Amino acid sequence: MKNKNIYPKIWYSKNKEKLSCKEKISLLNRNIIEFHELANEIYDEAILMGVRKEQIEEVLATTVKNINSTLKSV
Repeated sequence: MKNKNIYPKIWYSKNKEKLSCKEKISLLNRNIIEFHELANEIYDEAILMGVRKEQIEEVLATTVKNINSTLKSV
């Protein structure tokens, strides 16, 4: 897997400043990789079950578009 294509080289804060904490960046990158791996598993399983590729792609894209933070401060 080409992880460098999954997440950006630089992460920015809501104030458009570069994140500099290596631990935060590492955790975020690992989370993105895990999310990507899970999405791939869902995609592959759907294909094996006979779901049309276009439909599972649409469902996954819609899911990502509808992500909302549960944090009260955001």
